[in-house]
Amino acid sequence: MKRSLSSIMGFALALGMLIGGLFLLLWANDVRQDRKHTALVKSPTLAFAGTGSDLCRGSKLTLIQPGTTLRVRRIRYWKNCATVDVALTDGHVGHIVLGEGDVSIIPSLNAYE
Repeated sequence: MKRSLSSIMGFALALGMLIGGLFLLLWANDVRQDRKHTALVKSPTLAFAGTGSDLCRGSKLTLIQPGTTLRVRRIRYWKNCATVDVALTDGHVGHIVLGEGDVSIIPSLNAYE
C-alpha cells in the first residue's frame, strides 16, 4: 500500500513539474516576443514609474520627447487599457499607456492580433 501511494505521489509530482515547466516556457516565450519591439515616441508622452498595472496610470516619472526610441520590456493588456513597460534612456524602467500620446510600436502589434 505504501509503495503504490508513493508511486502515485511521485507521478503527481512529476506531472505537476511538467505542467509548471510548460507554463514557464510559454511565459518566457511571451516575454521574449515582447522584447523584440521598440516604441517610437511621436509626440510628448508621459512615462509612469514602475511596471504597468490595471490602474492604467501611476506616479508620473518623466515626459518623453518626440523622436525618442525606447526598448520594450513587456506589453500587457488590461481590462481598460494596454501598458508597455519600457527601458528609458536615463536607465530607469517605466511604462507608457497606449493611447496616451502618439507612440508607435515597431513591429506593429496588429501583426499579432
